[in-house]
Amino acid sequence: MPEIDTATLRAVDEKLVVRYSTRLAKFGDDPRTLGWDKRESQQARFSLAADSFDFQGRSILDVGCGLADFREFLEQRGIMPASYSGCDINADLLARCRALRPRDAFYQANLLVEDVPGAPCDVVVLFGVVNFRFSEFSNEDFARGMIRRAFEHCREAVVIDMLTAENDASYPKEDFVYYYDPAEMLKFALSITPHVSLRHDYRSIPQREMTLVLRRQPWA
Repeated sequence: MPEIDTATLRAVDEKLVVRYSTRLAKFGDDPRTLGWDKRESQQARFSLAADSFDFQGRSILDVGCGLADFREFLEQRGIMPASYSGCDINADLLARCRALRPRDAFYQANLLVEDVPGAPCDVVVLFGVVNFRFSEFSNEDFARGMIRRAFEHCREAVVIDMLTAENDASYPKEDFVYYYDPAEMLKFALSITPHVSLRHDYRSIPQREMTLVLRRQPWA
């Protein structure tokens, strides 16, 4: 798998920081800040993750944590992790997280090229992190690199949601996001661990998505 040039990655990060800081100033504590269409869709993604892995009593690393909405979702579900840590490249989002959740840990880091303090955690989650379409490097290389790095940072599992190339015909394709071949991503995940599940059977939210879970041990 080709490595992404660090200087190029940093330049892309700078553009993404501006993008989401601008959205934060416009929308505030709202899913639209992070590019989600509405809270109900965001909650649906989180519900699928919670149905795919037992987060109760686990230490969690939320990569691309945004406004730490997954932490709030777990609380609303009555799920109490042993600890929750978030990492993001955007200092403005992290400052908001720290103000709202001073008991949790938040780090400014790009997992692809930086280790996150406190790792490994029991489970690493990535929501929407690999869906933005890049012109500077291959999305396939980026996604595979992020998944490998996430797996290095977990003791038990990685949970990641992705847009799928098996599109919903009722929802037009968008040129600023990337659609992954589910068969290819499953094949890649199996090259890391044999204990993989791929959920591709749920309704579009609003586009068709998939949830990939990579475990270190079989799901008993």
